[in-house]
Amino acid sequence: MKKRLLYIAAALLMIIIGWNAWEWRPIPPPAVSTISISQTKAEQRIRTLFLPNWDQVPLEEMERQAKKYPQQVVLEGPTHRRWIALTFDDGPGNDTRQLLAILKAQQVPATFYMTAKSMAGREELVKQIWQAGHELGNHSVNHPHLPELAERYWDEEIGPTQEKFRSIVGFAPNTMRPPYGEITDAQIEDLAKRGIKVVLWSIDSQDWNKNRMAFGAHKIQRSIQDHIHEEAIVLMHDAGGRREKTLDAVEQLIPWLKAGGYQFVTVSQMLGLPAQSTPSMQQQ
Repeated sequence: MKKRLLYIAAALLMIIIGWNAWEWRPIPPPAVSTISISQTKAEQRIRTLFLPNWDQVPLEEMERQAKKYPQQVVLEGPTHRRWIALTFDDGPGNDTRQLLAILKAQQVPATFYMTAKSMAGREELVKQIWQAGHELGNHSVNHPHLPELAERYWDEEIGPTQEKFRSIVGFAPNTMRPPYGEITDAQIEDLAKRGIKVVLWSIDSQDWNKNRMAFGAHKIQRSIQDHIHEEAIVLMHDAGGRREKTLDAVEQLIPWLKAGGYQFVTVSQMLGLPAQSTPSMQQQ
């Protein structure tokens, strides 16, 4: 009996050692694609997996909307340029300044999808993000489930956030990200009339969940490394909870992506949209 228990314990130990050796193995920088950078993608896809029981929008639904509204709903960039857009939701928050310092040190632009609620009292920080060359995007006032609001979504959530941006930086963004990725077809069509694109993602880092895990920074980093692709739009968060592990993952990821030849761009650059107003442009 004792021998049997020892064999079982030894087998479990070997499994744990093997799993850790695989999980923590260094991943080489991504290889160069053989696809022409100008080749248009046949479809937009989400590369990361759906997590059941987390109130996520089914990936098939987001992909359906991207297929139905190819000029209006975005999951990723349209071609195969070796570009990547890092996006951060729910801020600005307590960890945003440190994130800005990391991005500045690495000379990387990002896109921030902000809520009006988070911007309140942090107006100067919003200006700093914009003045540092990052892009601003609309993420509603209170982070609600937009489909539950039906046609009220604009007057109660998106419109007031546009006005909040105007009051701080003098313009309103031309892209928005619906909280939880939830939005109706009717709302998408209404936003199109207003000249606002819906930006979702092709890689969900799932940092909203992994920040609470042991070795969360490593797990966030791996989720992006395992699914990296040309013109990826990556979902992360700089608020809505403690984000230290997200920041650690970002700091490790940037050199790895640069070593693989990736260039960091904003969402507008990725999509060929007009550049957002800058302080120098406003002074002209």
